[in-house]
Amino acid sequence: GLVGCGGNGAGGGAVAATVNGQEIMEQTVTDYIANFRTSSSLESDEAWGEWMVANGYTPESVREEVIDYYVNQDLYDQAAKEYNVTVEQADIDAALDETKAMFESDEAFQEALEASSMTEESYIEDVIRPNLLQTKLAEAVAAQDTEGEGDDATLAQAQAMSEQFNGAKRSSHILLTAEEGEDDAALAARAQELLDQINAGEISFEDAASQYSTDTGSAANGGDVGWDALSTFVTEYQDALAGLEKDQIVAAPVKSEYGYHIIKVTDVYEVPEGGITSVDQLPTEFQDSIRAMLQSSNQSNAYYSWLEEQRNAADIQINDMPEGLPYWVDMANYPKEESSEDSTG
Repeated sequence: GLVGCGGNGAGGGAVAATVNGQEIMEQTVTDYIANFRTSSSLESDEAWGEWMVANGYTPESVREEVIDYYVNQDLYDQAAKEYNVTVEQADIDAALDETKAMFESDEAFQEALEASSMTEESYIEDVIRPNLLQTKLAEAVAAQDTEGEGDDATLAQAQAMSEQFNGAKRSSHILLTAEEGEDDAALAARAQELLDQINAGEISFEDAASQYSTDTGSAANGGDVGWDALSTFVTEYQDALAGLEKDQIVAAPVKSEYGYHIIKVTDVYEVPEGGITSVDQLPTEFQDSIRAMLQSSNQSNAYYSWLEEQRNAADIQINDMPEGLPYWVDMANYPKEESSEDSTG
């Protein structure tokens, strides 16, 4: 949506709103909207008016949404002091590195920032720092206000997911990828040769994974990639699992976009007759996954309940919209197009 684009004006002049006495300047709102228009190529009044019509906005509702964004930011800042929550430089550096890793190069990252009318410094202050603060605040609120619901909630969720868990398979694999100058036929032959050695007992599956698999993340653990009910595998891999029972290895290496997989099913989970009646009937990984999911849900619910309470308890004053703001256009010049059904009656 509109918010989240960045832009934090220097303030000054008219006050758009106050939050517990903290002022949100009209210039801050105006600068935010100006940055959004620039980054979205909406500088002309015509493009801006057409965008607002297409997205169900008016200048007044745009202003209201941006003010609401800054109201929340001020509430976060005020609550952070109450909960003694701070964002450390190490947190910022880690988040920035994670973002940069999504781009091919630092130059590509800088180009993306420029396209959004941002600098690295403004990205840190307007995106990274607020997001980290909100995340840490949510954790602090949840830690104080929720204790989870124990095994009863875990059991109830497991019972609701029993169909998803039933027949789940845990597997290990050895991934072989082409070496320099090796064509597909040679790679397939090398994979088959290794599979033959495993089947002949010349090397254990686990040792073969450790020594030869190019999937270094699983190789160190004998090739284990966990349960398919908790992971997403490529189609070829999942199809191969469907034809295997516990302790079975594929008859031939399985080709996917990643290379050739030698796959072994190490465990199969079947829901007990009569259904799941105890958390202990679940593999540990299922229990951990459910508890993590419930904890995240509990934290989210607690946080948004807390935020609503904060807003209800806050003294929020929003002033009337001044005339002559640069993002105001006469919406009568941009009538909403009627659908064909409306126009024909």
